[in-house]
Parts: sequence; structure tokens; C-alpha cells
Amino acid sequence: MRSSSPAESAAQPGPGQDLNRHLPALRSALLQQRRFRIEQLADLRTASPDDPAQEEVVETLRRGARVALRGIEAALARIDRGAYGTCVQCGAPIPVERLEILPAVDLCMTCQRPTP
Repeated sequence: MRSSSPAESAAQPGPGQDLNRHLPALRSALLQQRRFRIEQLADLRTASPDDPAQEEVVETLRRGARVALRGIEAALARIDRGAYGTCVQCGAPIPVERLEILPAVDLCMTCQRPTP
């Protein structure tokens, strides 16, 4: 087994470098999600349900799509200002694996957990 030289160890990515490597794909995923939500809202604007129950469902979908779109826009803004991948509540780094699953997430797992 060969040990790493100091230069090789320094070249191994740390948490921030790992995020930088994944940032283009994460931005692309967010842009794709933004397009989907914008199209979804456009479709829901033209929806004309026939009864109050359907209207309630459509309004719930609109509300959810608007909330999701705001989260996506906020994530894109964090990327632009260099704050993406950092918990907005405590400042801890958010693991890249979590960002890959939920690109718009703004809280680390500790802050995401509900308090009793």
C-alpha cells in the first residue's frame, strides 16, 4: 500500500472543493426544476375546475408550486452569492449528497429536524 505524498494529499478535495465540482450539475438541476415549476404554474393558471373540490385541489397545487419555485429561486441566488451549500440557519456545510437529492434545500439535517 502506497502512502500519499503531501502534494497528493493537498490535491484531494475538501468539502468546499467537492461542492465546487458538483456545482454545475446542481445549478443545472435547479434550472430544470425552475422550468418545470414555471410550466406547471402556467398550466394551473388555465385550469378551470367544475366543482369546489377540484378548485381546492388546483389552488393547493398552485400554492405548492409557488412555494417550490421560491425555494428554487432562493437556491439559485445562494449560488450566485457564493452561499450555496451552507445552512441558512446555523452556517454548517450541507453535504453534497443531500444537495444532489434536494438541490433547493437550505437547511442541514440538524436544523431540518423538528424540535419536540
